Amino acid sequence: MKVAKGALTRRLRKIRCLLLDVDGVLTDGKLHFTSDGEEFKTFDVQDGHGIAMAQRAGLTVGFISGRPSKATARRAADLRVNIVLQKPSNKMDMVEKVKRQHGFANDEIAFVGDELVDLPVLRRVGLAVAVPNATDEVKRVAHYQTRRQGGDGAVREVIEMILKAQGSWERAIAKYVAVLAVVLTLASTRMFADSGAERSSETVKKPADNSGYIEKFEVPQRDEDGNLKWKLIGERAVIRPDGMMDIQNARAEFYTTNKLDMVFSSPTCRLDRANNHATTQDHVRIDRENMVLTGIGGEWNGDTSSMVIRSNVCVIITTGQQIFGEPPKQP
Repeated sequence: MKVAKGALTRRLRKIRCLLLDVDGVLTDGKLHFTSDGEEFKTFDVQDGHGIAMAQRAGLTVGFISGRPSKATARRAADLRVNIVLQKPSNKMDMVEKVKRQHGFANDEIAFVGDELVDLPVLRRVGLAVAVPNATDEVKRVAHYQTRRQGGDGAVREVIEMILKAQGSWERAIAKYVAVLAVVLTLASTRMFADSGAERSSETVKKPADNSGYIEKFEVPQRDEDGNLKWKLIGERAVIRPDGMMDIQNARAEFYTTNKLDMVFSSPTCRLDRANNHATTQDHVRIDRENMVLTGIGGEWNGDTSSMVIRSNVCVIITTGQQIFGEPPKQP
């Protein structure tokens, strides 16, 4: 039961609570056991980041499963998800319990499911979502079917849709692309702990000058249809007192219909996100299919979508498909 885009947006805007099936939605549905019989599950990192962002934006998130599992309880604890209902009973009964305890109406609840036992819930909630690996019966009653598979970013996809429809997306990702020093001045180190739990190589710290920096970060941006528009990657970003960011080993990827179209890279780059502008005095490389441009010094203007290389410009025309290069490393 897919709905038109306008109707889907209206449903998304009403959502206050996101309830998730576990097996087949937060995981790929496979059951894994060790040689001594202990069960373990594989969860997706992007889903975890999405859940953390949803909760920061004010959404209530809960796990609803008919199969009790210690791994599910552990994952919920890691993400600070307080609603965890695991019992072999009617899932609608569990959802009714959530409604009574938190005061949600049916049209304020979104549910992501994949199996026949999810049908009673999917038929009642305001936003019914199926994953591609769901049964045909589930897909028929769903208002939306994700592009990503269960256990492989499907939950993140739904969360982005909700936050963007509600105008909360920019606020939710502000911690990753913060450009004002006051954000880091007022924020405690604890605010950034959840991203460290999801990706151990990604840490945010505050040195003595209170400027702050982010290590090994990756910030994607998608359009309303979920297609990747661009992605900013860096080894380290220092947030200056004036709000600008000094990025080391910067790499900006630009996409057309989810296909990598162009890459801009430089060992150092200063980003003025408030004015949609970036500059570098360092070596610059721009990769496009069948073409590589290099030079010294560069400038990016987001308002005009233009890039300029200032000096020592070299153009290399290649034959065949160009392999987009990695950003040059600092000596």
